Amino acid sequence: MKKLSIVFILFVTSISLFAQDEIFKVLVTKGGNKAIVASTNSSVDLIVGKKLYTADKVVIATGGYLGLAHKSGKTIELKTAGTYDVSQLVNQVNTQNASVSSKYVTYVAGQMTANSEDLAANRYKHMAVTGSVERGTDKIKPMAPSQATVLDELAIFKWNAVKVGKEPAKTYVITFMDMYDEELLVKETSDTQVVVDLAKLNLQTVKNVVWYVKVKESPNTTSEKFNLLYVPDANKATDLHNQFTALKTELSQETALNKMVLASFCADNKLSLNAMEYYEEAIALEPEVDEFKIVYGKYLADSGIAKIK
Repeated sequence: MKKLSIVFILFVTSISLFAQDEIFKVLVTKGGNKAIVASTNSSVDLIVGKKLYTADKVVIATGGYLGLAHKSGKTIELKTAGTYDVSQLVNQVNTQNASVSSKYVTYVAGQMTANSEDLAANRYKHMAVTGSVERGTDKIKPMAPSQATVLDELAIFKWNAVKVGKEPAKTYVITFMDMYDEELLVKETSDTQVVVDLAKLNLQTVKNVVWYVKVKESPNTTSEKFNLLYVPDANKATDLHNQFTALKTELSQETALNKMVLASFCADNKLSLNAMEYYEEAIALEPEVDEFKIVYGKYLADSGIAKIK
């Protein structure tokens, strides 16, 4: 009878261990971060894809960064060194209305894990792609598809630095026009990129916008003309717009992980210039996290926008 009781207790214990709910999954980790696993009472290195349960703890190293996806679809970031109870981290997550973000958090997790070997093998090549526009030439070559489908959200426009004679160009002018060559928006910059709120172009009405870049002090130094197309199917456009609005509401905190989720939504729906902007925002928020640069570089290469050198 005693033997049977011991077996029963072991059985119940094993069931309770396996029945634990997965609370978080590791999306990104930088530094010597570790997990203290309750079920084995052991300390293990945190890796992308690692599942964390209620009784576990995480230890953030000095200078470390940890990005976690909650089972609801929300994300949190840990950047302060110390030990954290997983059960307490749940209190940082607002789990309401996460239906859209859940899908794209899963998408980000897939980007980080499914191609982990490829990402590791080509780590520095993918990172280099994010800044691989040609420099010091006399031709302006935007880093963009010749025809890009977009939503009327933020988008980034990038191009290479050029020379006028022997001197670097000082000012670039990017012009957006309708199909009748009427100017819709003109912006000047000394940089080789500009962020534009596409809502200002009235794309839902205009539908097709032409854009190009030139050097202000040398107007003949100009790029080819490129096209922006608002999502052509009206029902799909409305659906994407509604989903993206919901996603921004669900991911209201200004974090790099949330920007990666927004980028993934755009990438998944082939909204390349929108995707590029949110990848860039993620990297700007956490410039020391190489994984964001790697995923972005791979996206640029896979979509044909840039080449791995």
